[in-house]
Amino acid sequence: MTLFNIVAKNLKHNFKHYFLYVASMTFSILIYFIFVSLQHNEQITKLIDRGDKVGPALFASSFILLLFVSIFIWYSNSFFIKKRKQEIGLYSLLGVQKKAIGKMIFYENFLLSTIALIVGIVIGELFSMLFSMILVKLMGFSFLVQFSLNITAVIQTFIIFLIITFFTSLQGYYIMYRFQLIDLFQARNKGQSIIKPSVIITLLSLVFIGISYWMLWNAPDSKNWDDHFGRNLLITLGMMVIGSYFLFHSLSGFFVQLLQNNKAIYYKWKNLLTFTQLKSRLRSNAVMLTTISVLNAVTLIAFGFAYTLYYNTLGTMEEFIPYSYQYEIASKEMDEQITNIIRNNKEHEIIFDDTFDYIMAKGNADSLEEIPGGYSYYDNQFAVMSETAYNKLAKQLKREQISSLKENETIIVNKNFIGSQDENENNGKPISLPITNKEIHLVVADSKIESLFNNNTVHPAVLIINDIIYEKLKNEYSIITSHIFKIKNEKDSAPLTRKLWEITGTYLSNIETGFNFHSFSDSYGEAQSVYGLLIFISSFLGLVFLSATGSIIYFKILTEAEEDRKRYTTLKKVGMNRREIKRVIAKQYMIFFLLPLIVAIAHSCIMLSSLSKIMDINFITPVVISTIIYSILYGCYYIMTLITSNRLVNA
Repeated sequence: MTLFNIVAKNLKHNFKHYFLYVASMTFSILIYFIFVSLQHNEQITKLIDRGDKVGPALFASSFILLLFVSIFIWYSNSFFIKKRKQEIGLYSLLGVQKKAIGKMIFYENFLLSTIALIVGIVIGELFSMLFSMILVKLMGFSFLVQFSLNITAVIQTFIIFLIITFFTSLQGYYIMYRFQLIDLFQARNKGQSIIKPSVIITLLSLVFIGISYWMLWNAPDSKNWDDHFGRNLLITLGMMVIGSYFLFHSLSGFFVQLLQNNKAIYYKWKNLLTFTQLKSRLRSNAVMLTTISVLNAVTLIAFGFAYTLYYNTLGTMEEFIPYSYQYEIASKEMDEQITNIIRNNKEHEIIFDDTFDYIMAKGNADSLEEIPGGYSYYDNQFAVMSETAYNKLAKQLKREQISSLKENETIIVNKNFIGSQDENENNGKPISLPITNKEIHLVVADSKIESLFNNNTVHPAVLIINDIIYEKLKNEYSIITSHIFKIKNEKDSAPLTRKLWEITGTYLSNIETGFNFHSFSDSYGEAQSVYGLLIFISSFLGLVFLSATGSIIYFKILTEAEEDRKRYTTLKKVGMNRREIKRVIAKQYMIFFLLPLIVAIAHSCIMLSSLSKIMDINFITPVVISTIIYSILYGCYYIMTLITSNRLVNA
């Protein structure tokens, strides 16, 4: 029998053990190929017209995926090699040379990985059009993507994963040179000693996790985080990970011991069998359980954050972009043409049509507690508006109007696109506006967090002032007149917007002072495309992380099930039936699956709660939905593991 015959026989005999590993690796290669394929897809880049954003985003995602998959393949390969140490030792005992055994392991791993690589690329190519359509749909476009063979993506994926496969196969080749024969035979016979949980480590786990949660919860209101964000985040995440490790190392075992001390609970035969070896196994698997909980938390945070942004796109844009259309009246003829097109459009009824005046004035805001971003963005200028003009807009937008302002008072109106703001932080602070040979000194009487402009990048910070003071400033600065429209069903007004852009485009080259035309549909479309890309990337990366973490715990539990096979055989001989054994297995494995998930959900909730406070966005609904979906998919691995291990133990 040749070496290749042995390799083929081993693969055929053990394929059921390798199946989930091959499936996870195939799925990882599939997702990597999709990212690379989309990155080089000319149809997508031309359609989106944001290749400068899509390309780098997909490239960065591909790199993260590649790094993770490399670690996963290395870990899985190490796991299978450890599992087969007795088999390898038997080959050596029968006189097979170390070099031949190394070649056999090398070829087996290389063939499995090559199969996964080919299948992943083929499936990716066959379904590339489907995934392209998913991305296009998530980004808010209506376009039929044509099927095309992406040779660049095929070659890139094949070469990169072939290199990874080669080096991970070498890992198996050199196993015979790293272990003595006796070590190979004793690899699966090392018992697990019953170790009493450490009270000190238990307390440290609570302290570390508690402090990290407290720091994250108070981060939005802490000036220390503003000054040392990177350092504090690194410390907090480090304490969270260390606390998680200590939790699995001792705290979980400590709770098991408390349950064991309760005789009413412990001496029920199901619990007696479930808790047997559970403490030591939780401790011996602390690193694995910590890794899984961290990966689960990262996935939940990434997907929850992306889905929250996508879920709240319309609401966020309606708050930030108050009008369907806003433009500066730089030409009477152009204004008439735009107005006629909007008024004659039958699909979008006009809610209101109005104009307002304002000026852009230099100001001194050094005394403010928090200087608005729009002030610095517009070269230390404020958009200054009269009290009357503001109240007219407030009435149209159904907002609260302001009462009479004194001549030395002003109200700041500013709205960040994303981020919490304090309405009262600048109250009582002075602001000065220079005019000829003197300055107008104002005091901030109040602040309002709302939008008065349609700019889709940074809004100018607005000062509402007394009408008399505004009349004085009008003589010092150029008056800007804005025309605003609010129409029904504005999020679907892209066709109307394209007609308006055709009109405005003919005037742009003839306007010397510049021209600003901002539409809700443009801003909404851009936000939807960015968030759609984000949720596409986070979803598929999350699925890869899920498949890998599920596979890791699946491999580990099946190994322990094989080790416990004799114990369960003995229990069957003394009267336990198959159903009772299945219940014991289900309860014990549920703990291994549930603990990392519960810890991950707790970590992700505190992190997303902190982000919710910082960004001033409601995370509850999208995060609950994403957590439920993830838990259901994660539960599928538990069911799969339970079915497989039950067959193994009850065979």
